[in-house]
Amino acid sequence: MIETPQLLKPLTVQPPTIDEQQAAWIAEHEFGKQGSATEIGGERDQNFRVDVDEDEAYVLKISSPADDVGSLDLQTEALHHVNRIDPDLPIMEPVPTLDGSFWTSIDVGETYYVRMFTHVSGHPVSGSELDDEVLYDYGSVVARLGKALRSFFHPNADYDIVWDLRHTSELRPLLDSVTDPERRALAERILNRFENRVAPDFESLRMQVIHNDLTLDNVLMDEQNRVTGIVDFGDLTHTALVSDLVMAVASVMYRHENPIEAAQAVIRGYVSITPLEDEERNLLVDLVASRLLAWGVTVAWRIEEHPEKIDDHSAAGVDGGWALLQSLEEDGLDNVGRCLRTASLSSNVPYPQMEQSRLCSRRSTVLGESPLFYEDPVHVVGGESVWLFDSDGQRYLDAYNNVQVVGHTNSAVADAIGGQARKLTTHTRYLHEAPVRLAERLLATMPDKLDRVLFVNSGSEATDVAWRLAKAATGNNGAIVSENAYHGITDAVAEQSSTIWPESFSPEHVETIEPPVDERFHRSNSNSEPVKDMTESLDSLERQGLGTAAFMFDSLFTSDGIYPPDKIQLGKMTDRVREAGGLVIADEVQTGHGRCGSDLWGFQSTDIVPDIVTIGKPMGNGHPVAAVVTQSDIASTLYDQMGFFSTFGGNPVSCAAALAVLDQIQQRDLLTHVSAVGEYLKESLEELAADYELIGEVRQRGLMIGIEIVKDQDSWEPAPRQTTAVVNGLRQRQVLIGSSGKNDNVLKIRPPLIFEKGHVDHLLERLNEVLSEQ
Repeated sequence: MIETPQLLKPLTVQPPTIDEQQAAWIAEHEFGKQGSATEIGGERDQNFRVDVDEDEAYVLKISSPADDVGSLDLQTEALHHVNRIDPDLPIMEPVPTLDGSFWTSIDVGETYYVRMFTHVSGHPVSGSELDDEVLYDYGSVVARLGKALRSFFHPNADYDIVWDLRHTSELRPLLDSVTDPERRALAERILNRFENRVAPDFESLRMQVIHNDLTLDNVLMDEQNRVTGIVDFGDLTHTALVSDLVMAVASVMYRHENPIEAAQAVIRGYVSITPLEDEERNLLVDLVASRLLAWGVTVAWRIEEHPEKIDDHSAAGVDGGWALLQSLEEDGLDNVGRCLRTASLSSNVPYPQMEQSRLCSRRSTVLGESPLFYEDPVHVVGGESVWLFDSDGQRYLDAYNNVQVVGHTNSAVADAIGGQARKLTTHTRYLHEAPVRLAERLLATMPDKLDRVLFVNSGSEATDVAWRLAKAATGNNGAIVSENAYHGITDAVAEQSSTIWPESFSPEHVETIEPPVDERFHRSNSNSEPVKDMTESLDSLERQGLGTAAFMFDSLFTSDGIYPPDKIQLGKMTDRVREAGGLVIADEVQTGHGRCGSDLWGFQSTDIVPDIVTIGKPMGNGHPVAAVVTQSDIASTLYDQMGFFSTFGGNPVSCAAALAVLDQIQQRDLLTHVSAVGEYLKESLEELAADYELIGEVRQRGLMIGIEIVKDQDSWEPAPRQTTAVVNGLRQRQVLIGSSGKNDNVLKIRPPLIFEKGHVDHLLERLNEVLSEQ
């Protein structure tokens, strides 16, 4: 038999055995509360709910014999303190005895201390059903309690308990109780890691009195999964502040089907109130592992040494805890640590945050009329996965931002950028592996005839260079674009971006054509004839003596309103262009990098093989990097005439970001994911459309979705005012989308590719709310 460590002796003490009749007598004669008593469980204590009447209830706690007066006073004073500092926190209040004390003792063959508290409403939850929003709120409540206890001091706060993570090393003598050899070996590895990484720095962490057991077992929620109660202050002690977060994270992770995402949600909620320091952030995953270790080893020891002292509650879920610990090690604790650390950075910015109205004023002074999204702009200070966070800690579902194609603050991309930035930043006139590897990777995804890559910094630069290539290769100067196209901000491509043309402006060298709309969609029933329009546009440019240099198109005609094209018509149109001596440019700045799901590039689903491809926006997941992909004979015309070099185009840091994005798309099988989630989103939207006359139709490919908003489905009259109202209504409900189309009446949804079906449900729920108000 293993000698019982001092820390574990409270766990070996026989809990009280008061019956409900005795509990009711104590409540009445010691506290003056007459009512029925119902036992409600407890690990070391006995707890009874005392119902005085329908609206008045209390909790009677018969304390373990291991508790002394000092620990009772610590807990009582802590509750008083929290109620003074943050009275909105849903904690119980101590109820005095008839003689004014906050505890008394009873003698029933053994002496027990007894206390009474106000009853807090709610019920424990399993955790598996909690979404990110609820977990975020849970994390913020954990932080609020820690903040409320920040200034609390008590002479008995050095109460030593086994759940204080500083004592993890003292569990080593118990490892022999872990009879499963794989679990024991795992425990030894985690313990060794703790002693090497955590123990030397533990005492340097922020210390204060904390709850130290804010698991889901001790947090009550209502039917809407809002926190309504915090219970069981029996593990209060003075230790590392971050331990409260660790207990919450570990509790959620072993119960949730997506443990890392669930942990990230809790962490983001916590840091919205209390940002973590670097030391806490760096040790977070090891502390979570230590908590799981302490739980598993302690239960194993109790089962072997004191089976009569352990109940179902104490051992419930411990197998899940071991399984989680094994999973974390298999995934790599350092990798998991990066994920948790990234979530904790949502409050970590290198500059002071300004109050929003002041920021807007200062912005307009120095940036002028630079546009902002939404009538009420969003002041974003952080992001994670598909979420953005504002300066008040509120979370927004980002269903619009295709720049962060593999998710905000993607750790793999961030690590690639940081690692290369610390090593070398230069340009392509020195030899370096990064641009070569990236060019090879890109060409491997393209049709065989495309064999050259030119690196630049933005989508606008890419389309500008593509236009220069087309003119140089053909000797012509005429351009053809769709009627509401957008291709960039340089002088040359702004003239080919009809959506931003001033009124009555129409460059002589640019012709516009209607998109070749797939027959499934309403617009295909119009009298337009895209192939005929293309022929007439080509003839017009020829008559002017300009000729046709290129037809540039976005593969989904996004700015026109998101129209997946009719492949046959588009093919005939590009044939006409080539017959007239022009080139075909596929602008993949918005539709590339897997947006369409079936392929990496949007043009691939049209069966068109372009002469030039431009890529940008999502290429670096927020890092400025773009490229032009073309044929060697086309590229040589520009090289031969004037050469080509971009100082920052193809620099190693940008290439590292772009390579990491390609890795993420491949490793996470995002093309398959986008197809599945995109189809789910389309079907869900079509079901919603059946309930609303405002929705004309849903147009979709992968995770690029357009919802045409019309005044009614008979007239099909565009409804731009209602469209704007929907976009801003969603923003007020913390969901971000945009709008598009010639009449600005198309809801534009293009979330990061890691969007999940649960995010779709969240979006649809909010969209239904907004539409019902129109």
